[in-house]
Amino acid sequence: MEISFSQDGLIGIAVLLVIIIMIYLVIREIRLMKTNTRRLELELERDKLQILKQDVSSTIQPSLRLSADQISTLKDIEESNLTLETDIFMKQKTIEGRLKRLENYVKREKLDLMIDRIESEEKKI
Repeated sequence: MEISFSQDGLIGIAVLLVIIIMIYLVIREIRLMKTNTRRLELELERDKLQILKQDVSSTIQPSLRLSADQISTLKDIEESNLTLETDIFMKQKTIEGRLKRLENYVKREKLDLMIDRIESEEKKI
């Protein structure tokens, strides 16, 4: 009887070992599939970056062909735009500040009026 139990035990261990190997192979294949898809995604991203680099490099090259007069004209325009943007920003901040101050004045007057009304109602009681 002991011999049959040991053979059954060996068969059980062999079956268990085969199941473990099968599970390992399935998990390995799943990991390889995920790795391959990720590698393809990275290659696609690299291709996109190369295309973007080529696009940017093609847009930069024409500016190298400008003459000194053209470059100075562009610089003058950029400086003028910067001055205008600064002036506009200053005016916007001034307007925002004055509107905030006006809102605070109005709010203070409303609160003062409400306090006066509450005091008059309290005097009536």
